[in-house]
Parts: sequence; structure tokens; C-alpha cells
Amino acid sequence: MAEHARASTTINAKPAAVMAAIADIGAYSTWSGPVERAEVVAPGPDGRPRQARFLVNAVVAKEEFVTEYTWCGDDSVSWTLVEGKNLVAQNGSYVLRDLGDGRTEVTYDLTVELKVKIPSLIRRKVQNGVVDAALRDLKKHLES
Repeated sequence: MAEHARASTTINAKPAAVMAAIADIGAYSTWSGPVERAEVVAPGPDGRPRQARFLVNAVVAKEEFVTEYTWCGDDSVSWTLVEGKNLVAQNGSYVLRDLGDGRTEVTYDLTVELKVKIPSLIRRKVQNGVVDAALRDLKKHLES
């Protein structure tokens, strides 16, 4: 069964700076806690990643997967799973809203379905933790 989580935060940076950090997938391991390795597999025509491979140390297990991206300027990016070890599906997005004064509201939406069966309470807790940690790490990275 798929688990869905969504959260938002305000970051003291302009949307272009936020999206540039999101698009710099190769740097994720330096600022995103659970990401041990991230690399662009195929660049897109605009220079942003079209596909990327990740090794993530999640709470329940390590996972290696490849995602494919669709970029919409500095407004949003969405992705879907191409392949994964323990993942059946992964769909996510970051949506940015310019609040003015150099501030951006960032909404992270993530749906994941695992091959392995995990009790729903634990799945929900892990999923919400992943989304919250991603936003917290992105905010800290951009505001430091």
C-alpha cells in the first residue's frame, strides 16, 4: 500500500536559489541527512537532471533507486520512480511559491509504495519523517 505525506516550510531564499539547490542533485549527500550518494544519470535539455540515482539510508533500510524528473522553471519539479530495489512506486514534487522579500514557500509532496510489508503506523511515521527531514535539511542548507 502506498503512503503519502505532504508538508510545507518557508525558506529565506528566492525561488531561483531554492530550485537551484533542488536541481543540484550531486550535492545532496553534503546536506541531506539520509542521502549517502546521489548522481545525475542523464541530464535534460535545460541542464537540469532528467534522471538521477540515489542511495538513501532510510529508517527501515537502505534503498537505491533511479527517478525521472519533470521541471517547470523555478515553480515546481516532479519525479517518478524508474527503478528501485524495495520500491514499487515513488511520486514526488516540490512546489515553490514566491512570498516576496526573498522568501519562498516550499511544499514537498511524496507518495511511496514499498515491496516489503511494513505495518501502516510505521510506514506513515517514516514517510512523514522523510518529508519533514527533507524540508528541514533544505531550509538549513539554503539559510546557512
